[in-house]
Amino acid sequence: MFKHYKWNFVAVMLGVAIVGFAIFDLLLYYNIKRHLFQETFNEMRTKTHLAVSFLEQKQLDYLPNESEALYDITHQVRTIVNARVSIIDTNGVVLTDSDVARDKVAAMDNHISRPEVQDALSYGWGQSHRRSDTVNRNIFYTAFPVKHNDRLVGFLRLAYYAKNFEDSMQQVVSLIIAANFVGLVILLVLSLFAGSLATRPISKLAHTAELISEGNFEKRFELRRKDEIGTLSLVLNNLTERLKDKISQVSEESTKLEQILTHMDIGIIVTDCNKKIMHCNPELFKILKLEKYEICDKNIIEFIRVQPLTNAINKTLDDGQKQAGEFAYYVEEGKKFISYIVAPFYISDRNIKGVLVQLQDISELKRLEAIRRDFVSNASHELKTPLTSILGYTDTLLENTDALTPEQRTKFLHRIREQSHRLELLIFDMLRLSNFEHEVPLEMNEINLHHLVDDITDSYKALATEKGITVNIDIPSKLKIRANEDGIRTVLNNLLDNALKYTPQNGEVTVRAAQQENGKIQIELIDTGIGIDPKYQDRIFQRFYRVDKDRSRAMGGTGLGLSIVKHIIERHDSEINIDSELGKGCRFWFE
Repeated sequence: MFKHYKWNFVAVMLGVAIVGFAIFDLLLYYNIKRHLFQETFNEMRTKTHLAVSFLEQKQLDYLPNESEALYDITHQVRTIVNARVSIIDTNGVVLTDSDVARDKVAAMDNHISRPEVQDALSYGWGQSHRRSDTVNRNIFYTAFPVKHNDRLVGFLRLAYYAKNFEDSMQQVVSLIIAANFVGLVILLVLSLFAGSLATRPISKLAHTAELISEGNFEKRFELRRKDEIGTLSLVLNNLTERLKDKISQVSEESTKLEQILTHMDIGIIVTDCNKKIMHCNPELFKILKLEKYEICDKNIIEFIRVQPLTNAINKTLDDGQKQAGEFAYYVEEGKKFISYIVAPFYISDRNIKGVLVQLQDISELKRLEAIRRDFVSNASHELKTPLTSILGYTDTLLENTDALTPEQRTKFLHRIREQSHRLELLIFDMLRLSNFEHEVPLEMNEINLHHLVDDITDSYKALATEKGITVNIDIPSKLKIRANEDGIRTVLNNLLDNALKYTPQNGEVTVRAAQQENGKIQIELIDTGIGIDPKYQDRIFQRFYRVDKDRSRAMGGTGLGLSIVKHIIERHDSEINIDSELGKGCRFWFE
């Protein structure tokens, strides 16, 4: 069929017309043919009847064979009727024929069995149309009996050559063909016009549908018509509206899903049953430190060569069961710990289509777990030391009461009090660290920083005087900060206490503060103490970490002071920094 409906319409119209013309032409042809037959036979019957009357007027009581008179009569009749004339006796013998030489008449076949002769014998006249064996032409025949005194003496047969009839039929056929050709041309023009009219609304529908298929869902089909095209337009408009709503819903759901996958802190990989990656989210590239082009349309085994994950994927594909576990993954930054969950992935039916792999970076959890273990271990050790001392001195006092002198008992009790005080400080710092680690919002107030620092340093005057250390305050008298007063006091207490403890005789400690260009206040605490080796500076803020453990314990430190400082400063959305060289003092600063 044609690509355009218009030409299909024209082809159908022409096909129907051709079939209709063919049927009409056949009916017309055969009706005209039958009519011409009938007219020809009627004319021949009249002529034959006239010839018989002429012959009977000759008062022939018989039809003599080879009679000159009969021959003359035959030609006279032929001249009158303008047709071939044959005279046949009662036995069917041809006596004379106007179109056959006299010497060949005797050789002609007996005509008694000819249809027209038989009909004339039976019904008083006869006619037929057939091809003559004698002259080899299509001929109309008409036969009448010849009587004399009511006695049959023979038959007169006229033969009319069908040339005129055939010419007439050829003319009829030519006219029919010409009429058909003209009719088809007219019909072609009309069908083209009608096809254009019929297909114009369909073309508009197709054009509008094409625009909609390209995403223009605001386009609508015209509703001017009241026929089936109008009904179709209404249905298509409703369908477009529903399609627009569905696409909008799908788009919204897709956007929601994309947003969820994009902002999840879990890497997602979806593979087919051949382990080829179909989808993954941005977090995956962050976790594995990969570029998107490295994994698109590739087999998951090609870039994650981890045996536990490979085994889990294979097992899930085999039995459809969820698998979980973790593995170590190495990147440029070092070793990372990744947990995984591998679940079967279905699309429509219950046949597994692939796997859904969830990857989560648990390196921070591992680190925190290690910190927790270290904290428990260190806390247990730090608590055990004073408790052991207390128990030891207590047991000694109980078991050797009579053997100990009053001075010894007093010494042991002082040692018990010292270790109890140390235990109290340790528990106090642990509780304070726990409080500041909680995400409870801190109460922020406006504080005069100079007054706060002056108050804190005043409590350390005795220690500073004892060691000959000069404490300088370089803070504008009206400088104010917005902070948690208890937290900042704890920070400055810890830093000042450490500075005085680790600064040798006749040293210097300075507390300085000034407003920066970013609007924040930078607070510095500088000492001329022993300093900290740079290789330890990243660790001094860890719980219970001491650079010199024996010296720190001897000075009464719990190992939690700088960890508390770090947490308090972080709760103020800042960070504690250190600049130090061994033997040249320290500079702690924060904003």
